[in-house]
Amino acid sequence: MGLEDGASGHGPAPGEVLVLHGFTRVLAQEDVRPRLMACLSPEEEARRQAFAFPRDRDMFLLAHAVVRLALGRAMGVGPLDLAFTRDAYGKPFLAGPIQAGPGFSLSHSGEAVAIAIAGASLVGVDVEAHAREVPLEAMAMVMADAEVADLAASGGLARRKAFAYWTLREAFAKAVGLGLSLPRNDVSFRLAGEGSAGEGAPAVAHLAGQFGTTGDWHLHQCDLGPDHILAVAARAPGPVAWRLMPIESVLPCAGGVRAPVRPVP
Repeated sequence: MGLEDGASGHGPAPGEVLVLHGFTRVLAQEDVRPRLMACLSPEEEARRQAFAFPRDRDMFLLAHAVVRLALGRAMGVGPLDLAFTRDAYGKPFLAGPIQAGPGFSLSHSGEAVAIAIAGASLVGVDVEAHAREVPLEAMAMVMADAEVADLAASGGLARRKAFAYWTLREAFAKAVGLGLSLPRNDVSFRLAGEGSAGEGAPAVAHLAGQFGTTGDWHLHQCDLGPDHILAVAARAPGPVAWRLMPIESVLPCAGGVRAPVRPVP
């Protein structure tokens, strides 16, 4: 299935991954900041206050408040009715009375925030700023041998390709819940347009058996403006539709938080 971009407030339908994306400049809009702060739990507000720099506090506010708003609307509850827990690797999950909700993942870099929500629990998203000063050698240290070989043969395109591989790997690692502990050769990726038939979408090229088969995994990658790149990975038994929506579509409106929508099956 293909890519859709709209402003519907609905949660993801079966076989669909919802990707919310935006930038912290939205906090400059009238009344947005206090309405989002009202969505944070006391524990989240304490974490937000602990950041030394205003830009980091803004990033935390936008990412965590929008996660609560989007999940709450998808499940038909208020944002503060949700509780979260994390596993040993830091992967967040819904907890408490509402546990059987959709899978979700969040990421932020520079001024960009991205959140992925899917009916399947294994979903991960990563966004990176191209201006991030990460040495190419450092990125290559966590990539599969095949990816490192591709970078070595890519000349002036190596750094841009490295960010493409990096975001795909981070999204996959978040989906499986391993983060940076994912063994680098357990998975490798093929970038968009580089398959034998010039396929338009990125794909898993190699996968260790404990993560399923390459056909189990679906990937999407795109630029968020000129300065950021986004990647999403989801494990699903059939085709996936990627629905991209601006963060503004789930922000609280002047009359309060928008009405709940249909639950995710």
